[in-house]
This record gives sequence, structure tokens and C-alpha cells, in this order.
Amino acid sequence: MADIAVITGASSGLGVKFLEAVVNKYPQMDEYWILARRKERLDKLVEKYENKKVVAIEIDLSKESSYDGLIKRLENEKPKVKVLINNAGYEKSGKFTDMRQEDILNMISVNIKGMTLIQRILLPYMQKGSYTIITCSVSSFAPVPNQTVYSATKKYVYYFGKALREELLDKDINVLLLCPGNMDTEMNPKGQGRQSKKINKLPFLNMSEITAEALEKAEKGKSIYTPGTFYKSYRVVSKIFPSLWMAKLAKKFY
Repeated sequence: MADIAVITGASSGLGVKFLEAVVNKYPQMDEYWILARRKERLDKLVEKYENKKVVAIEIDLSKESSYDGLIKRLENEKPKVKVLINNAGYEKSGKFTDMRQEDILNMISVNIKGMTLIQRILLPYMQKGSYTIITCSVSSFAPVPNQTVYSATKKYVYYFGKALREELLDKDINVLLLCPGNMDTEMNPKGQGRQSKKINKLPFLNMSEITAEALEKAEKGKSIYTPGTFYKSYRVVSKIFPSLWMAKLAKKFY
């Protein structure tokens, strides 16, 4: 049985950086499974890491039928999942009344259903000493106007990760919640979009640094990682002040 690392949302942004960090930290891993819906981008990553066994798996986490291929592959190969980066997510900002139904459903399907199903499908293949990193968000710390649906889905992720970690303690499988703030990704491009002036007031994080650090913390058994002094402070403040007050604060940036 091969030792593998699995990364969802691997075709862009944080997922690409996670693949780089995992390959650097665990060069001895037998296989690196990268999951995303854009197969052509996955294939380019396979070419980039031609000296490693990178396995591209096309999957659309918003569609339940899309999981069948992954399930069958796991049943046939029975790998040992040493590292699971449950990273795929979908984000759209704007006033709730202006949002398209498609975007609302995609956020719920990917951020909640997709994240949960990936965890459930892969967990039986994880053993003592394995760990999972679930990409959450600072948006989970308090209600965020103009990110109404997204922040609500990430609150689910936050509680899910904390509860699952407690369930798995006796199996010595760690769950780390990665709660980043602003990043220069396709979903939140720096300097673009109608909200860019507000968003650009917030610190942008170095994705290479935070992915490498997340692996270190997960391996050491940490439960949550919020990179950046500004975002750590926001997390602390969100625990002190009422949620309605925090919503007013968040609205100034979104």
C-alpha cells in the first residue's frame, strides 16, 4: 500500500502552494494525489513535478456523482493517506440580494458538502500519525456582511474541524484548521474587482510561507493556525466582542 498525500482544490492559488510545500517537506511520499475540476491545470502540475508520482484526479465537488471515481480508486488501491489537505473552496462576495443563485449554491455545495464528503471518504484510509489540514478562513470568526453566505459556510467548517479533531484524538490523527485572511488568489485577486479598494487595506499573506508553516503545525498536533499578526488580533477580538459589533467592524472592509 502506497503512502500518499491528497490535496483538493489543487489547480490554483493556495492548492498549488500546498502541493509545492508537501513535495518539499515529504519528498519520500510514494504518491501525491491532486484533485480539482480543471483537468488541464492538473496535467500541467503533473508535468511540472515529472520526477515525482503526481496523480491528477478530475473532480467537481459541487456534484455528488463526481465522487464515484475517487471512491473506486481508493477501494482498488487501498492507499495510506498520510496527509490530507482539504483545501477546495468557493467564494463570492457582494450584497446577498445581488448574488446569483448559482453562486450561493456553489458556496454551500463546495465549502460545506464537498469539504465534509472529502473528509468522510478519505478518513478510513488515514492511520495513526496522519493529519488533515482543513482550509477555513478568518471569515469564520464573525458574521461578515457582503460575505454573508461565504462566512456562514466557513463557520460550519470551523465547528466541523474542531469537533472532528476531538473525535480523532484517540486515533492519533490530527486536524488543523487553517484560517487565513487576505491572499492574492483567483477568488480574491489583489487590486481587482469592485471591492478592491477596501480589500487592499487588509494585509496580504505569503501563501508559500503559510502553507509550509501549516504543515509544520499540523505535524506537531496543533489545532488552529491563523497566520499574520493582524488576523491573529482579529481572532482574539472576535472572542471578546458581541457578534453584532463584529459584523459592523467587518462591514467596513467588505
